[in-house]
Amino acid sequence: MRLKLLAAASALAAAIGFGPAQAETDYSGETVTLLINYGAGGSTDIEGRIIAQHLGAHLPGEPNVIVQNMPGGGGNIGSNFLGTSAPKDGTMVGFFTWNPIDQLIKAPGLMIEYNDFAFIAGISHPTIFYMRKDVAPGIEEPTDLLKASGFKAGTMSPTIHQTVRTRLALDLLGIDFDLVSGYRGLKPIDTAMLQDEIQLTNGSLPGFMGSVMPTMVEPGIAIPLFHFDIEDTDGGYHPNPLLSEMHIPTFLDMYHAKFGADAMPEGFEWEALSLINAIMESMYRSILMPPGTDEDAVATMRQAFTDLAADPEFVADYKKTVGVEPRFTFGEEGQAIIERLADLDPDFLAKFTEYVNQQ
Repeated sequence: MRLKLLAAASALAAAIGFGPAQAETDYSGETVTLLINYGAGGSTDIEGRIIAQHLGAHLPGEPNVIVQNMPGGGGNIGSNFLGTSAPKDGTMVGFFTWNPIDQLIKAPGLMIEYNDFAFIAGISHPTIFYMRKDVAPGIEEPTDLLKASGFKAGTMSPTIHQTVRTRLALDLLGIDFDLVSGYRGLKPIDTAMLQDEIQLTNGSLPGFMGSVMPTMVEPGIAIPLFHFDIEDTDGGYHPNPLLSEMHIPTFLDMYHAKFGADAMPEGFEWEALSLINAIMESMYRSILMPPGTDEDAVATMRQAFTDLAADPEFVADYKKTVGVEPRFTFGEEGQAIIERLADLDPDFLAKFTEYVNQQ
């Protein structure tokens, strides 16, 4: 790539008293690839394509931005490519539904650690559980889940956060269920739901609004059950504000309905679920660049996403498709989330790995 540093802009900034400025990478005449680690038509892809439509306008030189889907391995094929084979000149950026669990359990399918990537930004999404209404004894309201048993919960790969959080949540609620994992994406899962091969699953807000609402909820086939609570810095919990108008109960609402208003989950399963939720609910999508990417290109891309978040046309298009405005995570907050993966108690990690590998 013909990377042209805008030295004049840097010199001007220094001359007028702002000190040394980070040089920008000029993308004039270039093509930037947004690498998506899931297939076309899924929620990650839908969201990534909205970003691709607007990102170029916020990069110096206004380059063409194209999308490349690289699905497979629970998202790891795309992650591995970005980490080991992608160009480091600033022309490729990953837009991932990432899976930190594979790093925690040292899964052989993940060839690189997420904290080795150059962090650009993250996007927050609630996770919504939903279920077919025709499951015995009849699911007319969310708490009817607590009366059901023996149904099939469908998820993707056994080690993906979706699968592990499904197991942890339903185990904590004391529900008898059968896990069916191994689906290659949310589209096949939703097809399986429609065909009654499975009866419960979960996904992010964009997929729920874009696919589940029109094909299952509005026709009366399924209902939303609950979403995961947001943990405050003081240890308290509250509903995700992105769902304030939808009135979907939280996991703790369901737990209180089962065990009493003052009951709180505890033990290893709650510790594990709280950890994964803290990571995923604040940064469900991660925007990353390859390790060793040119520092100026990283700084330029970070600024582009900061500007994108404030772009009213982008926000309007995003809200039209997803149903809510985007909530980005930037800078030290996002970096701290990723670095948390490398600083966990070994005893907890050993127990967590054992739990994940029990299928």
